[in-house]
Amino acid sequence: MRKLTEYAFHTGKLTAPVKLAVVSDLHNEPYEDIWPLIEGADALLVPGDVANRYRKEYALGIEFLREAAKRLPTFFSVGNHELRQPDFPAFVREAETTGAEILINRYVPFGEMWIGGWYPSKYVKAPDMMDDFEQLPGCRVLMCHKPNHYAEFLMDKSVDLVISGHAHGGQIAIGTQGLYAPGQGIFPKYTRGLYHDRMIVSAGAGNPCRMPRWNNPCEVLLITLT
Repeated sequence: MRKLTEYAFHTGKLTAPVKLAVVSDLHNEPYEDIWPLIEGADALLVPGDVANRYRKEYALGIEFLREAAKRLPTFFSVGNHELRQPDFPAFVREAETTGAEILINRYVPFGEMWIGGWYPSKYVKAPDMMDDFEQLPGCRVLMCHKPNHYAEFLMDKSVDLVISGHAHGGQIAIGTQGLYAPGQGIFPKYTRGLYHDRMIVSAGAGNPCRMPRWNNPCEVLLITLT
């Protein structure tokens, strides 16, 4: 059962509030219960991993993007599960047919803001766009799938809000401490919530591995940006 987690985030750069829904780490799972949770959102951000690399599947993830794009403006950036598909370019081609904006090291305007998607260039084979992104006027919202990538590469970059996932909430939570996250190991630092006053990490909407999630429900985010 997925829950809705809400945030209020102030940038001082918008003349009217914008509601951003976030669905991270769906992992090719059923998604019909998501639609009531994001009702009233102005846009949907999907910061990676609609696919499942263990089963080499992404058909449901593609259909999610397709249906989402019919409901509201949808922006997708890739995660490691997309990159680990047997044919990543084929996945991208299918994603580009959905009507969602596919942001692989690129950015687009949305109202008074810019929405970008970033992943290290050596993996996605696309030029890094961060130097240009930093110079854009107005509010800059960046999807970066791995929070540890933010800590390693983007900490000093000029952006207003970073949206991440990947950590699955630490899989098993002991109080507020997650037990394990990919890329961070045991007792990870970034699992869910707000970090460094500008990175919001989603615990994810799915669970791709055999280890159950305990004290750590799957979630969808709704961020009211002002």
